[in-house]
Amino acid sequence: MSGDLFSLAMAKQVLKMLGGDTVSYVKFEGAIATGLMDEGIIALVSRGSKRSFRMIDPKGCRIYLAQNYTFGMKLEDWIEMKARSKEVSRSEQVTKAGNSKLRYTRTFKGFLLNCYTPIEATLHGEPCVLSPLPGTSIFMQDYEHFHVPEDVVVVGIENGENFQHIRAQKYLFKGMKVLFVSRYPQSKDLCDWLKMIPNRYIYFGDIDLAGISIFLSEFYVHLGSRAEFFIPADVEKRLKTGNRQLYDNQYLRYRAMFVSDERLRPLVAMIHKYRKGYEQEGYIKD
Repeated sequence: MSGDLFSLAMAKQVLKMLGGDTVSYVKFEGAIATGLMDEGIIALVSRGSKRSFRMIDPKGCRIYLAQNYTFGMKLEDWIEMKARSKEVSRSEQVTKAGNSKLRYTRTFKGFLLNCYTPIEATLHGEPCVLSPLPGTSIFMQDYEHFHVPEDVVVVGIENGENFQHIRAQKYLFKGMKVLFVSRYPQSKDLCDWLKMIPNRYIYFGDIDLAGISIFLSEFYVHLGSRAEFFIPADVEKRLKTGNRQLYDNQYLRYRAMFVSDERLRPLVAMIHKYRKGYEQEGYIKD
């Protein structure tokens, strides 16, 4: 890729996302945005007819830009040099680039798998049995050629602690043949795989406005009603004693969120009613 494609204006938009802001789709569409999305670094968020980009992997973003667009420089340094003058000396550029020790964080594509009962699957058409020992999981890199039976329910777990302790949450999924997945590193690989298979998908994350937004913008928009947000039977009881600060921190950003999945509208109303959120770690039983 050429650094010429990366303008000063675009660099400033990336810096805004690194600072926690979203950036309008019309201000940042194009090859660079596509590249960042393909690497799982930014995500496209839809709110009604409006679309915007948000940052999901700040560290990976900085390394990706340094490797592809800023010639090894820190983004802020690159912006400062571009804004200051077009006649910045080559020696200064080399000095700044030479001081950057780069290591791209996304070494593998793929996602993590786990289950507490053996699941017969296929990889490249060959049978394989998924049965990780307690305390371990499987990293599925070649997911394009990985398939599970259609009666297996795929449950995506958003938080790492819950993924590590799936057996302590077995009570939540009684009667289901479940394959747990985790999209670490944060990328679109899991959703790409889900689009290839017909299986039911359940998103299990925090019961709050941000969690619902992630589900809607990163899974429901691609999978439709085949994807569902996990709503435990005791959700109202949990929200009554939930986290008020979690709600307050998210309110301004998500208060006008368009809830495209009608099944979630009662839950969103309940969250606003109690003005609280609930973190999924609370469902881990000792």
